Amino acid sequence: MNSLGLWLRGLAAAVIGGAIASAAQAAAVGSIQPANLKTAALTGAALTLGAYLTQSPVGSK
Repeated sequence: MNSLGLWLRGLAAAVIGGAIASAAQAAAVGSIQPANLKTAALTGAALTLGAYLTQSPVGSK
């Protein structure tokens, strides 16, 4: 159970980090409209989620 909790924390960190990084990048470019920031955050979260699941050790056991 401990490894599942660690995996879930890593998953959450990847999604949150991707959302924050993408929104910050969009804001740095000058796209500070709420709709643009929301789209960037969702896209970043989806991309990091996919990358995390690709490298996840869960399916290999």
